[in-house]
Amino acid sequence: MQFNYVAYTAEGGVAKGRIEARDLEEARTAVVQQGLKLLNISAAWKRPSLDQIFPSLFRVGTGELVRFTRQLATMLGSGAGLIRTLELLQVETNNRIMRHTLGDLLNALDHGDSLSAALAQHPKIFSTLFVSVVEVGEHTGRLGPSLEQMAQILEKEHQARQKAMQALMYPLAIIGLSMITLVILMTIALPPLLEVFDELEADTPAMTRFAVAVSQGIQDNLLRIPIGFAVFIGLVILLRRISRVRYFMDAVRVKMPIFGAFTRTGELSRFSRTIAMLLEAKVSLSMALQLGMSGCKNLVIRRAFIDAQESLMSGHGMGEALKRHPILPPMFVQLVTIGEESNTLQRTMADAADTYQMQHEARLNALLGMLEPASTVVVGGIVGFIALSMFVPIYSGISAIE
Repeated sequence: MQFNYVAYTAEGGVAKGRIEARDLEEARTAVVQQGLKLLNISAAWKRPSLDQIFPSLFRVGTGELVRFTRQLATMLGSGAGLIRTLELLQVETNNRIMRHTLGDLLNALDHGDSLSAALAQHPKIFSTLFVSVVEVGEHTGRLGPSLEQMAQILEKEHQARQKAMQALMYPLAIIGLSMITLVILMTIALPPLLEVFDELEADTPAMTRFAVAVSQGIQDNLLRIPIGFAVFIGLVILLRRISRVRYFMDAVRVKMPIFGAFTRTGELSRFSRTIAMLLEAKVSLSMALQLGMSGCKNLVIRRAFIDAQESLMSGHGMGEALKRHPILPPMFVQLVTIGEESNTLQRTMADAADTYQMQHEARLNALLGMLEPASTVVVGGIVGFIALSMFVPIYSGISAIE
């Protein structure tokens, strides 16, 4: 960052200027080293960029992070220097946040920081696991392979998320358009038609009266509904910050008939792959468990791994601790036990990761496959409701005229 300073020169004159430094103390030292007597120094005002004003609109997505990690691993594996590689990636990226971040990384490296220490200064982009993997790669001299493994993990998560979003777009779009059509017909087309029927003293069907009552309720509470929805979402977010409430929510979610198995396979696949990767990089098992647990989003499953870590630190095996948590599949517990007994935990965790990754993808495909017919049924029901609400009173009106 830049600092403005005012100082005396050796001749007794006043000198004003601007200097680039990492912090205020470094800026003071740099001014004094120029032979000046410092009077005042302060951070220079800089007009904030759009990404600083609207951070939610500019962010580094998983896809961008995967490209960065894989390109960095490829360049380092080919023998390119770290500084040169980061400079090339900074020029090539189109993401504003990533470009600024790479500039900060280069600046930190110029001042003698390691790559892992530089990455740790940006926790919103680089997770604790990412930083730890880079640190291990630096210490073992296998930075390129470590980054390649990290890229594989990120890419699998990114592909699963993209696949789910693409599959959800069509049914959600159909349902959304149907709801908009329903609201328009109920609030604009149907009320004038009902006035005509009232003048003809025709009986309005119960279905139509219900539809009109719903539309009237929506019109009367047009502002209250979105406000109430926003308050509900905000309340859920606040409640999830309470450990006991979040634990209860996670326990309910992991025990749900369909989504529970989907959550378990995803968490176990991610955890197993992380452990296998870290053990392959010669990270200690206790540290690997700590990093693997940091990626667990479900507190119930994380609690099981915390017990396993405590059991390991007390000199006992992880398998016995994991058996006390029925939420974990028996096959997973058995694989951990076998890996511990045969000293092949890295391989068994890799096998478990592949197994649960395939199960996770199969469950995802089955879940997404159910959405299309379900959305068709929902859309058909909405269209049928609209048709009956419109045509039944028309038929009643015609009958009254006759």
